[in-house]
Amino acid sequence: MMEDKEPTSLKAISQTTRLYPSTPRPSSQTPRAGPRYFPQNVLTNDDDMEQPLSILPEYSSSPTSPPDTPTPARCEISEPSQPADLLVFREFAVTTTTPQEITATDAKDSNLNKSMHAPRNVMVDQTMDAPPSPPTTRVQTVEEETILAHLTLADANRSALSQNGINHRTILPQFTPTPIGGFPKVHMAHSAQIFDHLDNKVLLAWFQVEHPKFMVRVFDLSGKDVAENTAITAECIKASISIIADFVHQEAPPICVSPPQPQGRRGAKEFPVGFLVHKISEEARNLIVNQRIWSSTNITFEALPFNCPSPPELLFCLSGFTTSDANIVHKAVVDVWAHDDNRHHIDDAFSMCGFPDDKLVYQATRDLIHSVRVETLDFKVTGGLSVPRFNIFATSPTNDVKTWTELRGFLRILEYPTGLDGCGIAAALFPCQICHSLAHLRGLCPFPLTPQWNGPKLNNRSTANSAQLPGRSRGGR
Repeated sequence: MMEDKEPTSLKAISQTTRLYPSTPRPSSQTPRAGPRYFPQNVLTNDDDMEQPLSILPEYSSSPTSPPDTPTPARCEISEPSQPADLLVFREFAVTTTTPQEITATDAKDSNLNKSMHAPRNVMVDQTMDAPPSPPTTRVQTVEEETILAHLTLADANRSALSQNGINHRTILPQFTPTPIGGFPKVHMAHSAQIFDHLDNKVLLAWFQVEHPKFMVRVFDLSGKDVAENTAITAECIKASISIIADFVHQEAPPICVSPPQPQGRRGAKEFPVGFLVHKISEEARNLIVNQRIWSSTNITFEALPFNCPSPPELLFCLSGFTTSDANIVHKAVVDVWAHDDNRHHIDDAFSMCGFPDDKLVYQATRDLIHSVRVETLDFKVTGGLSVPRFNIFATSPTNDVKTWTELRGFLRILEYPTGLDGCGIAAALFPCQICHSLAHLRGLCPFPLTPQWNGPKLNNRSTANSAQLPGRSRGGR
């Protein structure tokens, strides 16, 4: 029986370091390790791992091992550690993969599609006949919609805050300030009275003037006065309006004032009183028209829009009553209009002006009757005897000119009796020499009673306006 010998030769060392996968290893066998089995200076240093192991001799290719040869232990050679510079290390870590492996790996394990830098709209191959996929539309949030809505209306809000309100009172020291409740209303015979007696060619030329524009009627000047002093009156209007325009816009461009010309020229018997103002800013126009009355020591005028507003409220004036109680007169007017025959006539008039059915016609008649107002005039005759008169007002439910004219003519010819206070009949109306209103005569004009009034006075005609016009003396004609 042979004794175990220490493997001292290179051949024995080669056999112990070579793995034999087919050789079983008993689990109870003691592993061979230490210098007894691995002599010194056999394993190379880490720096020499890249050199080929030429020191190992050729080993036998015999299919079987001697029965007394010990099973070698598995030897694992450690790899070199990674250097501190990973980029340098990766340059040498070259791996070879097939295209199939790359495709499979990228599709399964790559995180590129999850990156924030990855493209969002990935194009998908489509056939030529297939329609392109519609782009995805981003839905706005509630906060974004609110911000955009406010930005859309930003200009309108800024404009609203940068302008005065309609009823804003403009105080200029040259003009009478607007009293509490506003200036008295000037009542005309019809809505277009400002254009009365104007030459047709002039009227057509005024129609062609672009907006903003408006009309002016000068206080205390008749049509004949205007015809005799046209140029001077136009210059006075222009000077006053320029002051207002400069108040609205500093260094405003010059405005234009066009004087009227009568129909029939020199042979005319009736004369217009309205002047056209144009080439003015819209803000200045609105300010002047909204305040309406402008009174200075040089001139006083009323500004009117270049249009025809609703029909006049003043219908006619009644006289013949022996009472000064307006309530008695009001009841007499309502009773006469509500009489069956008269009410049917009013219904017929409204039915011809475009109301679609009878219900609206009847409602229009009721609204007209309910809108009746009565104003008492302290009218006196020679000797100071008081003979009261009453102005009758009503609001028209229609703007049809023909209907309103016929209806007013019908109501004017009616009689308005009372049981104890006489019977009222229509009386003629004459314009006020100060404000041109038909609702009163000069001695009853309410404008001179306005606080801080700069315009013409009750008992001294033309002390303001005509003082600046040559060819006329103060105090009357």
